This record gives sequence, C-alpha cells and structure tokens, in this order.
Amino acid sequence: MSDALQGLRELARVEVERDGLQQQLQAARQQVDEATRRYVDAAAKLEQEKSDVAELESFSMARILAGLRGTRDVDLSREQAEYLAAQYATSDAEARLAAARREVIDRETRLDAIGDLEARRVELLNQRERELAADPGSLAVSTELTELAARQGGLEAEVVQLQEAITAASQASEALREASLHLGNAGSWATYDTFFGGGLVADLAKHNRLDKAGELMHRADAALAHLSAELADVRVDAVGSVGVTELARTFDIWFDNIFSDLQVRGRIHDAAARVDGLLRDVESVGRDLTRRLADAERSVSAVEDARRDLLVT
Repeated sequence: MSDALQGLRELARVEVERDGLQQQLQAARQQVDEATRRYVDAAAKLEQEKSDVAELESFSMARILAGLRGTRDVDLSREQAEYLAAQYATSDAEARLAAARREVIDRETRLDAIGDLEARRVELLNQRERELAADPGSLAVSTELTELAARQGGLEAEVVQLQEAITAASQASEALREASLHLGNAGSWATYDTFFGGGLVADLAKHNRLDKAGELMHRADAALAHLSAELADVRVDAVGSVGVTELARTFDIWFDNIFSDLQVRGRIHDAAARVDGLLRDVESVGRDLTRRLADAERSVSAVEDARRDLLVT
C-alpha cells in the first residue's frame, strides 16, 4: 500500500473516531446539564431542611408551638433526619455532576488531540494525485484501492468503538451484578421489627450493610452513566425498554428515600428488582454489541482480502 493510501486509510479511521467522540460529547454534555439540575435542586432542598432544623433548635415560634404540643423532640428528630438525608442527596448529586464533567473533559481533550483533519485530507489527496499521475495505466485499480482504504479505515474505527462499548457494558454488568448479589441477601438481614429495634437502626452491622448497598448503587450508577456515553457513537439508544439516558434515574428512589422511608426492607427489595432488570438489559446490549463486533471484524477481513486480490492481479 502506498504512503498516500495508508494515510487515507488512517484518516478514515480517525474521522470515524472523531464523529463518534462528537456524539459521545453531546451525550456527556446532556448528562452534565441533567446532573447540574439535580445538584441545584438538592442544594436548595438542603438549605430548606437546614432552616427547618434551625427553627426547631432556636427560640422560634416553631419551637414554641412544637413544645406546646409536646412533640418538639419528635419534630426535631424528624427534621434532623431529613436534613441528613438532604446532605446525602446533595453529596450524591455533586458526585454525579463531577463524574459527568470528567466525561465531557475526556471527550474534549481527545477531540482537541485529533487536530485539523480537513487539511490532512487535502494533503493526502494531492499526494495520491501525484502517485496516479506517475502511472496512468493503473488508474482504475488505484481508484478502487483508494475506496477500499477509506472503507477499511472506517471499519477499523467502528471495531474500536464497539470494543470500547463492550468494555463499558461489561463494567456496568459487573457493577450491577455485585449490587444485585448484595441486595439479594437483604431478606436475611432482618425483619422490620428487629431491623429497627426501638424505632432506630441501632445495629452497626446493619448500618454497614446499608452503607455498602449505597456504595454499590453509586458504583453501578457511575458505570451506567459511562456506558451511556460510550453507546452514543455506536447507535444504541436504549437498553431493553429503558432509555440509556434514563438508566441513572432508576436509582433516585433509593437515594431519596432510604433515610426517610421506614419500610427499608421493602425499599431494598424494590432496589434489588430494579438492579436485576437493568442487569438483564445491559447484558442483552452486551450480547448485541458482541455480535456487531464480529460482523465488523469480518467486514474488515473482507476488505483486506479484496485489497490483496487487487494487488496480486
């Protein structure tokens, strides 16, 4: 293969990579917008909960009325619990926003590194024209070789994109599987009465289990967000019946209610069911991507065979 053909092949590969990164960047920016809205809402709620606690802790009318009703301690405990829940939700929203921004920065950095492809194309076409002028008799073969080089470069870029999406799907599946295993054991943690003993979660072991569940849900959430960006350039818009961009939202009920909803065991089972459903969807996407990768790799081989046939005839 001539230097110009090799360059055009590489150019085609990089162009497909660039187009894919632009699609990923668009998806990542949408995630940042959504994460920003969540963070603003969570921060506003946190300020409100902080104000509610302050009113009951101070010599305010709210405290006086609560005291007259004989419910101040109960009201204050409830407001303090809601304040802690709001702190958790705000921290979670901030972490999601930071992760979404990292996805954007990664794509922007990679796009900047690609540089000016149009100038490179002009340079390579001029070089190819000079090669053809030197041997007019091979014009037809050279034209076909040029087309094959461009097609091969595009297919090779598609292979890389599919491999990256498969890796992201595998990582998401692993995170969901670990969360599913942990949540699936929820039924053996305790019944509602022993879980709360005295109205509060007093068992440190159960605290740790809830913390671990939250950590695993966070990890799965981040993996799904990354998968969403990676799927943008391989034309996959949905996982099962749930849109990729909606996947992270399925965890919000868990994060928003785990502190305030007394039916913790029910929440755990609900979360486990959602995780299992998402795991099935992501694994289905992974299988589809694997099939597409095999097809793309066969297409690359076919183009290479066609190029070799032209060169030996």
